[in-house]
Amino acid sequence: MQRSRAILVLGFGLATASAAEQPCFDAQPWADADRMFRSSSEWLGGDSAFSIDLGNDRTLWLFGDSWIDRDGEGERQGGRLIRNSVAIQTGADPSAASIEFHWKEGADGQPLPFFPGIADKWFWPGHGIRLGDKVVLFLNRMRSSTGGLGFASDGWNAILIENPDDEPPDWRWSFLDVPDIAPEVRPGFASVLLWQSYVYAFGTSDPDKTHPVYSTRWPVEDVASGDLMSPESWHLLDNGQSELTILWDEFSDSFVVFQTDGFGPANIVYRFASGLMSPWSDKQIIYRPPEYDRPNVMIYAAKAHPQLEGADLVLTYATNTSEFAEHFSDSTIYYPRFVRLLRCD
Repeated sequence: MQRSRAILVLGFGLATASAAEQPCFDAQPWADADRMFRSSSEWLGGDSAFSIDLGNDRTLWLFGDSWIDRDGEGERQGGRLIRNSVAIQTGADPSAASIEFHWKEGADGQPLPFFPGIADKWFWPGHGIRLGDKVVLFLNRMRSSTGGLGFASDGWNAILIENPDDEPPDWRWSFLDVPDIAPEVRPGFASVLLWQSYVYAFGTSDPDKTHPVYSTRWPVEDVASGDLMSPESWHLLDNGQSELTILWDEFSDSFVVFQTDGFGPANIVYRFASGLMSPWSDKQIIYRPPEYDRPNVMIYAAKAHPQLEGADLVLTYATNTSEFAEHFSDSTIYYPRFVRLLRCD
């Protein structure tokens, strides 16, 4: 294992504009798109909902804990909660696209995580990227914990998928060697961005519950060849979230962060900067989910999906409840929700 060096100096070609204009959007719920995630009688909800553009109007979705009813009766009561699952969306507009969900099965036919764990550890998928004919995915390795919410990060892994154009059951993938990145940063679990000649993997420092976000980068050719052992890493911004999106918005000449703000009832907010090493704006509320006032609600994992169509920009967020029994009594909870962003006139 190799520990990466932290970059402590500012400015090495990351800023692209001397000043950023504030992006402006109108946000609205998108019920027609929500139906895509509810189209299966076997896959009955999940969180996280990272997406990767596979090209040819195909999108790879990656979910954390997922409800599976192998009997196809559409009932969580008889189903099983597995640690991760994936799906392939065909069609760029989620309100008109089709989707197929995938997981593994044991010898007894029971559902198992698509990405199997190691010993008593499990994986929650992070983000990833397609480079040429391969896909690199970042995984958060998790373990049980007696404190907090009952789990804690045990580090990170990355995998290389050699044939992402095939169906997920036929994928050939392998683990990559990865370095330790201080201070216990999980690169790629928040967001991944291809910018100029580098792949940037954003992630938080797990021990710090204020969610400082760090940027880790590699030359594109290193990532494409599966070499992640020589990254550069630095602190990017404070008060982020474990899962968010950072993207370049050409209309405002700025980088934009989309995330939730708070724990439990939460708004979706954004902030912007002219460069990745430039000061970030204050958070601006862009959307208050209709579930905000629901008792026991947890709203988190807001993300943007720039490859999707049907709006100027498409967001999703996760919905959950602190009362586990509500997963069985309320079938509307624990599905990702879509939000349409339309640019202001």
